[in-house]
Amino acid sequence: MKQENRARYALARAGALVIAVIAAFAPATASAGANAPLAEYQYSYEDGLQGWTPKTDQDTGTPECSPHASEVVHSDDRAKDGTHSVNFRADGTHDCGLLWIERRFDAGTTDPVQVALTLSLYSEDTGDAGAGGLNRVQAHVGADCVTDPVLGGSGWDGFHDIAPTSHTGGPGWYGYYFKHNQVTPAADGTVCVGQAVKIASTYPFVIDYYLDETTVTIS
Repeated sequence: MKQENRARYALARAGALVIAVIAAFAPATASAGANAPLAEYQYSYEDGLQGWTPKTDQDTGTPECSPHASEVVHSDDRAKDGTHSVNFRADGTHDCGLLWIERRFDAGTTDPVQVALTLSLYSEDTGDAGAGGLNRVQAHVGADCVTDPVLGGSGWDGFHDIAPTSHTGGPGWYGYYFKHNQVTPAADGTVCVGQAVKIASTYPFVIDYYLDETTVTIS
């Protein structure tokens, strides 16, 4: 475990910044039993990003937001498991942006599958963010990854809401879960899963979120 990050911040007014992590799955081995998982993949990010590619809305597709200094980096600042995690450095200066990492894998079939995602996120968000709203953890699951993220009236297209990043228990690691009951893989048998944090405020500095202990189950 690493020393506590002393960053503190106050959320101010509404905006939309999504930190997204996108992944898809590696060659799967079928298990016996109709309801048994086809594959399960776990990531603790001890050996770097473990094949995941970091991206932002500034360098992928047509930028939806004003330029911002957000980035996704491998970090030893803190971790839930081991000594490393993925640090999403979210610059809220323009209350808009998208950060993610993605990776494609084989689902082991082209038939519809169920995809479940669990993750741990460290956040220092506490209580009600007021007029700025609450930050939200979101997910993307589909045959394709997001190659040109579009910001619509209800948020970033293709991402589903899970729960707030804010907790009355104060700063710490919190678990999140998302499940898509029926996903038809792409023609090559791959699926894409995304983990995201939507920021609904503007702030003139960088907020650090840390991602660890990601598990994806295909069944």
